[in-house]
Amino acid sequence: QPNRVMIWTDTFANNKQSDIFNTELVENNARLAELNRQDIRVIVGNPPYSVGQESQNDDNQNEHYDELDARLTATYVAHTDSTLKGKLYDSYIRAYRWASDRIGQKGVIGFVTNAGWLETSSADGMRKCMTEEFNSIYIYHLKGNQRTSGERSRQEGGKVFGEGSRAPAAIVFLIKNPESTDHGKIYFHAVDDYLTREEKLAALKKDRSIAYTPMNVIVPDAHGDWFNQRDDSYSRLMRMDGKKTEEKAIFKNFSLGVGTNRDVWAYASSKSSIEDKLRKCIKFYNQEVEKKKQDSNYIFSKDLTKISWIHPQRIGFEKLIKSNLFDKNKIHPAAYRPYIRQYLYFDRFWNNRVYQMPSIFPMNTTDNLVICSSGVDNLVICINQNAKDAGQISLMTNYIADLHFNGDTQCFPRWLPGEQPKTAVGELFGDQNQMPSGFSPEALPHFQAAYPDQSITEDDLFYYIYGILHSEDYRTRYANNLMKELPRIPRVATHEQFMAFVEAGQELARLHVHFEDVTPYAGVTV
Repeated sequence: QPNRVMIWTDTFANNKQSDIFNTELVENNARLAELNRQDIRVIVGNPPYSVGQESQNDDNQNEHYDELDARLTATYVAHTDSTLKGKLYDSYIRAYRWASDRIGQKGVIGFVTNAGWLETSSADGMRKCMTEEFNSIYIYHLKGNQRTSGERSRQEGGKVFGEGSRAPAAIVFLIKNPESTDHGKIYFHAVDDYLTREEKLAALKKDRSIAYTPMNVIVPDAHGDWFNQRDDSYSRLMRMDGKKTEEKAIFKNFSLGVGTNRDVWAYASSKSSIEDKLRKCIKFYNQEVEKKKQDSNYIFSKDLTKISWIHPQRIGFEKLIKSNLFDKNKIHPAAYRPYIRQYLYFDRFWNNRVYQMPSIFPMNTTDNLVICSSGVDNLVICINQNAKDAGQISLMTNYIADLHFNGDTQCFPRWLPGEQPKTAVGELFGDQNQMPSGFSPEALPHFQAAYPDQSITEDDLFYYIYGILHSEDYRTRYANNLMKELPRIPRVATHEQFMAFVEAGQELARLHVHFEDVTPYAGVTV
């Protein structure tokens, strides 16, 4: 009977445990035990895509699989150069890891999945492992990335699964064959640009099979990139970020933008609105903690009109930690989205992640400037995309930046006032002009050395960097690098060219930082 081959199980769990599904489903468990003994050679499927729950209030976090995740950590994660390792625990990437191990030394995997792993910097380790573990890899790319806009979105064409997913999709076959002389061979075919969903499905029907489809051979580079490969001269430029590296870097410290995980509570257009929301929210939270103190079995209220529960509150609730009362000094002006200023309640307990922002904007009166890069993996570029459309999007602001101000925002500060040395014992007044610079000690000498008979300042360097980041020549030449790495900055040939970029950076900064004061174009009615 058909139902005698069906098994109720959690594929990613360690089903070798003797008590797994210890229920009256004896026949189901017997089939599961038999499956675990089988020497599996073929695995096909359409694994789900899910990095994590949308909100802490959902109570719908991804399951954690100790054994499988340990394999992920030892392979895909261990081989990546990216800091965005959390993306490698997506369900569909878990499926690749699980299936690769399950077929052992010989077999075939056929998946229809999110195609993001083919190009993103966070999956470089995964790609490296794929070429090591498999003899042959066949990819039929269906595009359809609708996390894009404009011309790029039209090029990507229709979503193969309709409204089911906005992610690009690919059919992937992975072959392990110990008798083959091939190793890590990658064969690739992509549907044409601008195709509708129906036209893509018709192309699939026409091509029939991988065996009948003309394929291109892809040769990975040293970075594990299969497509949009990088310019190696980029690695000789001085890097902007100075963390977790032995290389000299331009900035001493940098930070992701603030991630509140509760924007509707943390942000508002007016200070009075922030105060009204936070006073009520803090009062409600402290009342919930008090109830927990009275009854250890009490489960907090999920009334979203009174509070949005994020990680710090959940932990605080369990540990019976009450919140400090509302503090007006914690209302900071913030850059929420490009050219959208908001007020932010900036507090470690009421924001999910503040990262290094307290070093950059320690007080709501702090005067500072930050260059905000859009980070990496925000623009997954399709094959043969025009390079000028790729790479970082940089904006300068004088406010705290939100995590999604202009992507997964990385903020590079002119100053680090939060790292101001404490006044020496017995000294009444510190020197306010000695605010710690955001530049490393090596930064200015590195650029000064290119123009030995000229003088440049750290302010010049800050605006030079901003000018370079907006240079079309720079963005075009290093487009593939800028998709996958934070910026590195070249030294232009002459001091005159350097100063031209300084002036361009200053003018751009004036427009971007003081956008509210810019005169509207003639004839435009707001």
